[in-house]
Amino acid sequence: MKPNDPSASNFPHIVSNEAGMKFQLNSNGSIRRMDCGDILINLFPGSEVEGGPTQIYLRRHGSIIESIPLIGPGSPANWSFDDRGMTGCGQWRDIIFRIRLSLAENASAWFWHVELENTGAEPLKCDLIHTQDIGIAHYGAVRLNEHYVSQYIDHSPLIHSDRGIAIASRQNQSMGGRFPWTVIGSLGKCASYATDALQFQGLASRIDGKPTALETGLPGHRVQHEHSLVCLQDEAFAIHPGQNITRGFFAWFAADHPAATSAADLSHIDAALALPEAVCPPWPADRSSCASASSLFATAPWLDCAEFTQDEIRQFFGENIAHAEIEHGQLRSFFTATGEHVVLKNKESIVLRPHGHILRTGSTWVPDEAALTSTAWMGGVFHSMVTQGHVSINRFISTCHSYLSLFRSHGQRVFVEHDGKWLLLGVPSAFAMKADECRWVYQHSNGVIEVRASACEITHELQLSLRILSGPARRFLITHHIAMNGDDGLRPGPVLSERVGNTVKISAAPDSDVGRRFPEGTFEIEPSDQTLIEQI
Repeated sequence: MKPNDPSASNFPHIVSNEAGMKFQLNSNGSIRRMDCGDILINLFPGSEVEGGPTQIYLRRHGSIIESIPLIGPGSPANWSFDDRGMTGCGQWRDIIFRIRLSLAENASAWFWHVELENTGAEPLKCDLIHTQDIGIAHYGAVRLNEHYVSQYIDHSPLIHSDRGIAIASRQNQSMGGRFPWTVIGSLGKCASYATDALQFQGLASRIDGKPTALETGLPGHRVQHEHSLVCLQDEAFAIHPGQNITRGFFAWFAADHPAATSAADLSHIDAALALPEAVCPPWPADRSSCASASSLFATAPWLDCAEFTQDEIRQFFGENIAHAEIEHGQLRSFFTATGEHVVLKNKESIVLRPHGHILRTGSTWVPDEAALTSTAWMGGVFHSMVTQGHVSINRFISTCHSYLSLFRSHGQRVFVEHDGKWLLLGVPSAFAMKADECRWVYQHSNGVIEVRASACEITHELQLSLRILSGPARRFLITHHIAMNGDDGLRPGPVLSERVGNTVKISAAPDSDVGRRFPEGTFEIEPSDQTLIEQI
């Protein structure tokens, strides 16, 4: 491909080396896949619309700690690509930054180099936090269940005399008789770490979308849970006016590490640091020719919803509530007189497992190949894993691959327009469930929005309704992550769709599993008579 060519047909951009490593890079500077041989290194393949968990955050310390991602669609960087990696250049306030991903030429290693230049008149105190999701398993195993794969990964901190803390990760579940292994560390000196996205994101990020650790720093202890994520926090450093500072991170991959991680593995760190790619390369003189991209999934804020008062709870759910769950004097959930189970916003922000509900069309007591099923989640996922018949085949809309809101595009999502800007519907003020329907109530500063997702008992239809209960009329943008062509929506290629009036008919690619089973079959998205579709 030509360097800096932003054409979508040229992405993902693929770089490889003689050690068998192959990285797929998105046009927005994010990582799609990191492979070495038959092993997928990263846990969550990234996409063009919102990147992935692999990230480097620049933090600026002042009266408060501010931060910005340096890669992916949330970064202000422009990107150029070559046969060894990619280079990003951008500016955040009075800091010009340059960032470079390079694969080693002859070793299973890669490097991130970051250069920061202070163009302001005052000295700055900064640090970097690097996050890398780790799967180190066969691709099929990872895509089947990332949580299960994560539970088998051992993360062990190693202390290097010059570089501080590094994290070694070993896949304890045999992959064809081998136990893949990585070690990731700092090209500066790492001061703290974390090993699971639960530590980095925190449960409260479901509400505001902001990772907790960007404000508090990394905790410095190991958690081996269900979102394998190596996080490294560099020592803070000062950048004086006109000064340039260079920092970065390294990673080493071993296809087989038969023994458990030990101090002897410090030799792998020394081997990585001895490679020529460990030295920061020359930067391109021209930063203007690089391509850039972004999307609403990466930039749109959540709709800010208020907690309900007792009077408002009675207004929306009636006077008679039962089985009230109260903790520290605060109402968390309850049942209504009509049998709805209602969960309030304050509970969703503190429980590990998010609230959700499975919907199924039809009324038979035995399996029905024609039935549709859907999983709805309190955090603004109105339909997901939409499937006809068996849940693993005939998939229409993708499932959610994280319960920590690492991704905001999976499943069916809704944006609402407010003052000319799109806001994403996330965790509501209240979420109500009954057998055939879920209801989200969003009380915000300018009114109340109600969303209902339901499954029809008579016909095999899943329904979505949006109502403004109070406040001005608004436009909605509804997105569907189509999964018909395979790999739960990650298979490259456009959606095959046809618009007939207001109805959208979506077909599977002929060479996909669904396309081969139902060559003439379609799923249809059809608005009600009162709904005006402006654009598809």
